[in-house]
Amino acid sequence: MKRLAASALVLASLTGCFRMSVRSPAARDGAPESRTGVSLVAGLTTSNVAAAECRHGLSRVDVYWPWWSPFVYAFTFGIVTPLRAEYVCAKGPGDSGGGDPEVPPSVPGL
Repeated sequence: MKRLAASALVLASLTGCFRMSVRSPAARDGAPESRTGVSLVAGLTTSNVAAAECRHGLSRVDVYWPWWSPFVYAFTFGIVTPLRAEYVCAKGPGDSGGGDPEVPPSVPGL
């Protein structure tokens, strides 16, 4: 029983963390905001945790597992994994006089 507990402790200490960061040269507009979402079926699909309300795109995005995410991942056998996204919207161009806002090149056109 002691060997099993020691093995479980060693395996738990060897787990890694997930973190993805993206930075753009755009100026920041406001304070960081955050959202919680999920990754389903070992990352095959994810819920939308992107900042759709950022009018001029994103300046910074960090996506990571919260501290409690590995427990949910283990309990659901990798089917559900909670994700946390922190983002900062990009500052728009100067007063454009009421014209259409400039769309950053990273946003695909429709």
